[in-house]
Amino acid sequence: MLSLLWACAAIPLALATPARASNMSANNSFDYVVVGGGLTGLTVASRLSENPTIRVLVIEDGQDNHNDPRVSDVRTYGQAFESDLDYNMTSTPIPWRNGTKLPMAAGKTLGGSGSISGASWTKGPRTQYDLLPLLTGDESWGWDGLNQYMLGAEHFYAPSNELKSKGADYDGHKHGFSGPVQVSFAQGMFGSIQQPALNASQQVWGLEHVSDAASGKVNGATTIPNMVQPGESQNRSSPYTAYILGEPEKRGNLVILTGHRAVEIRWRNNCTSLESDRILTADGVYYQADRHSERLFAKATREVLLAAGSMQSPQLLELSGVGDPAILDKAGVPVRKALMGVGKNLQEQTKNTIIYTPKSDDFEGSGPPSAIAFPNVHQLLGNKSSAVHKETLANLASYAADLEAQGLVANATATHEILRLQVANLFDQSEAAAEIFFTLAAATDSAPATVGADLWNLIVLARGTIHITSNNSFDLPEIEPSYFGHPLDLQLQTLATQQAAQVYSTSPLAEMVDKNILPATLPVTYEAWETFVKDTFTSVWHPIATLSMMKEEFGGVVDNKLKVYGLSNVRVVDASVLPVQLSAHLSSSLYGIAEKAAVMIREDQI
Repeated sequence: MLSLLWACAAIPLALATPARASNMSANNSFDYVVVGGGLTGLTVASRLSENPTIRVLVIEDGQDNHNDPRVSDVRTYGQAFESDLDYNMTSTPIPWRNGTKLPMAAGKTLGGSGSISGASWTKGPRTQYDLLPLLTGDESWGWDGLNQYMLGAEHFYAPSNELKSKGADYDGHKHGFSGPVQVSFAQGMFGSIQQPALNASQQVWGLEHVSDAASGKVNGATTIPNMVQPGESQNRSSPYTAYILGEPEKRGNLVILTGHRAVEIRWRNNCTSLESDRILTADGVYYQADRHSERLFAKATREVLLAAGSMQSPQLLELSGVGDPAILDKAGVPVRKALMGVGKNLQEQTKNTIIYTPKSDDFEGSGPPSAIAFPNVHQLLGNKSSAVHKETLANLASYAADLEAQGLVANATATHEILRLQVANLFDQSEAAAEIFFTLAAATDSAPATVGADLWNLIVLARGTIHITSNNSFDLPEIEPSYFGHPLDLQLQTLATQQAAQVYSTSPLAEMVDKNILPATLPVTYEAWETFVKDTFTSVWHPIATLSMMKEEFGGVVDNKLKVYGLSNVRVVDASVLPVQLSAHLSSSLYGIAEKAAVMIREDQI
């Protein structure tokens, strides 16, 4: 029997003066408690605390590592994964890979994944943002509305003539110039194969040159800027350095508590009720330093803001009794509010890598890489495009029904419509379907210099889940990405990988490489490429949609104001609210969401 209860007895306050946390105040009460000190959490905390009368607490499990080279130097990308700066979560076992669990990277440090990412600054096509109003009923979430907040977060620096000679290009009308996040073409920007790779891509896929991947037009070949400081240091402009560094010392109303984890939301109205429309009000958040430490409490007099990311914000809601009753009952958590979409609708991409030995290891720079090709489905599928489109549409309704039956989505009818919109965006509007990110790695004492490509299918039709399996926050959630859950996902990933190898065999790029390393022997058939893809792919670590911003009848979890349905004062401000994937790296969009959230929250203060 499901545990649909609210305990009538008052829960005793777990208030404590946390002398062990010197940056906490004695009264332990705040207007807003922000769960998660990542990109969105720090952004919204910074904006709200600009008002000196508003007290804001950020609870972050990680530490301040902004001077650690794995954070500050974007060229060390990858070194933080599966380290102390990563939560070290994994997927469920992959059956065709002998039960291997794939890493699901998530930053455990101030700035979150925004402090260990590749720092790419791109935006999706404007047509994809314009899907959001169809799902929320709010036009302000379209391209024109959200882009103004993305621009407000950005401080763009135009490239020098030297960088322009290496391919740096931009449209000054598509950037912001007064925000906190520094965006520039790195001073160490590579020359070498970067532009020949784009030239070869244009030949293989018939791509146009895109001068600026932040313009709302993506399909094409482009050179991107990064979130790095414009000077010679070219250090990362992280969420922490952009929005927070130095502010707690200046603002007595902003507290950043590191080394602690939010473990449960406490509710004010806890009396038993069977009314499905009961509205819960958060009283604050319990938190701990580790699973064995004292359980402390921070009171939120206005709102609790979840910003722990797509994998851990749904975890906290479920631990607090909000979600699918079957999931909560199995984990031993009493149901406070049944909300079927929590933890469902996960969309995660798949990445493959091809590697070659270059004829010259003079890369004319130190990086990071910046050349990307974005082909669309017609350029990938060629003369099969029409038939694949027709077959995909014909099977969408039954596929959506299967997703609901498997517990991967909350509503098959709504999911069918969302999938139809995504397919139309790919095939009818010809938006970017894959990303081919051209890579270079300098020689080390133990390895030669290499070049190649990381590539992924951008708009996956698969749906997965993230759910708790116990009632303890320190037990990481179970993550089921449903890799290649739809046939189109595997087909596009395979074609993108196969055709990226064709790019490397096309002049002028072909004359610049010596031999291939991965795969060691290039597959000859499509079927052999498919096997390579399935045997070597990883996650891209762009998970979204586990607390989707959609109408509640669609299976949404948060409304157009980012408030959780059925909760009066809990909002979600992170990638979990994005209901559909974008043909982009996510940082610019997440900054826009956080900036917009801060404005909406301030409006509600009046």
